[in-house]
Amino acid sequence: MKNKILYLFGTGIIALALTSCDLDINKDPYAVTDLDMAQLLTATEYEVAATFSEGYYINTHLASYVQHTTSREVDNYSLIPGYSTLGNTWNQAYRYAIKNCDEIIKLSDEADDAIYAGIGRVLRVYTYMNMVDLWGDIPYSEANVAGIETPKADDSKDIYNDLLVVINKAIANFKDGEAENPFAIGANDLFYQGDEAKWLKAANTLKLKLLVQSRKAKADITNWQNELNALLAENNFIGNGEDLQFPHSATKTPSDERKFGFVDEYEGGQKSVWINPWFYEVLNGKTYNFKQNPLVGIVDPRIPYYYYNQATAAGDATNVTDYRDGAFISIFMGSNSGQTSNSQENSMTCIGIYPVGGKFDTGTGGVIAGSGNGIAPDRMLQAYSVPFMKAELVLTEGIAGDAKQLLEDGIKASIYHVNAVAKASDPTVPAIGDAAINSLLLGVLSAYDAAATNAKKLEIVMTEKWIANFFNSVEAYSDIRRTGYPVLFNGADRKIYTPYDQTKEANALAEPLEYASSAILKYPRIMWYPESETQLNNANINNKGRVVSDYTNVFWDVQ
Repeated sequence: MKNKILYLFGTGIIALALTSCDLDINKDPYAVTDLDMAQLLTATEYEVAATFSEGYYINTHLASYVQHTTSREVDNYSLIPGYSTLGNTWNQAYRYAIKNCDEIIKLSDEADDAIYAGIGRVLRVYTYMNMVDLWGDIPYSEANVAGIETPKADDSKDIYNDLLVVINKAIANFKDGEAENPFAIGANDLFYQGDEAKWLKAANTLKLKLLVQSRKAKADITNWQNELNALLAENNFIGNGEDLQFPHSATKTPSDERKFGFVDEYEGGQKSVWINPWFYEVLNGKTYNFKQNPLVGIVDPRIPYYYYNQATAAGDATNVTDYRDGAFISIFMGSNSGQTSNSQENSMTCIGIYPVGGKFDTGTGGVIAGSGNGIAPDRMLQAYSVPFMKAELVLTEGIAGDAKQLLEDGIKASIYHVNAVAKASDPTVPAIGDAAINSLLLGVLSAYDAAATNAKKLEIVMTEKWIANFFNSVEAYSDIRRTGYPVLFNGADRKIYTPYDQTKEANALAEPLEYASSAILKYPRIMWYPESETQLNNANINNKGRVVSDYTNVFWDVQ
């Protein structure tokens, strides 16, 4: 029997009902036919999105690395090879996502179906790019090749070069007006319902991301400058409402279709996602710990959509905690206060409506149990990223453009997306209005004008992109390593500060209280290969170089 095409669904979107029809015992029931392509595409889109879904697999912990959140489990950058979340993402990518993408490409090329071929290539490039960005050298040329059980790792720059070829083929697929397109497509395409024009924009946006990501090592990418120039000249990227993202619903049965991060935090046992105080201070324009906060004095209107305060400013916490500022209650990365393990299930600040379809913060407090619905998309390629990427190119590569206007466009596009996601989850939630948007823009653009150098202007651009990417940690992790921004807490002075007294009562201090923190490890610039890979494949090992925390074999990570 041939290898089974992996239609498997972690939570389930559709079920394959092979038992609902008569089977020919002489025919392989798993051999893909014309009638199966629709199901294969739906399954593939699910598997690719699930690999990097916010609050799921590696993103459960990587959000702490980009300091959007804090987690007891990987405090102090301690995500090591034995953690299942590393292996889950690695295995999900290779066993399910990539195999399904390859099968779509093979079958659609044979049938001259350009739309399916292009979609398969976009999803394949998206998956491999993220894997390279996380792990550097990974199996590629020998991956998913029959007869090879221990594929070798290819050089990351070689993979990127081939991915550029593949994404160009996808773009050509979507521009091919001569193809027959024999396979039906529509609602089975959960992203764009078969809209070829939108898929072309997504392919162009993914190509832009590849070129921006590799800009510091552009000499290693074939024809990098000409590829970028032609792409920018065409200027056909996704816009508001055209994001490449996987939709989740509130459906619980027969399969749970809610956002993974919502199920874990709102209906699981112990909560594990704490909002990082560093991120909190940036959003609120404060400097208790972030002394050089580039957005000092600016309060962001996205706050009540991003996280939810179960406590009120005057209410008691369940237990003593590391960090409190009014209603905001959290813990600090790298703290040795002994208080990070204290239970705060009913008083800690939790992830909100925008990232996971949780609860919108009206400021009245209350536990999150029984609230929210899990309706929030898995973000893959976002419209707001396009102007931020262009602004980065203007400030670093000298391409033509107005970086300040692009910064403004990126912030507006981010808020558009927050409003759209919140409305889809709960139509009663108020939208961020023009007055709040204009106030935010006035503050941010004034800070941008005051920045004395392009490097400081880039810091503001990337800090705003980091805010827009809240809980979308794979992209944020690459941005931080590529640009050095935003500046992260590193514990160098071995002190952390909290503006509230460390009691359960909400007692404000005249001066912030100091805690000596444990020394923060050097920032990890690459992920460990998971044990599930190294134990089975001796071609890929966590060699001595990878053990060193500042080591990298991602070719674009030029420091």
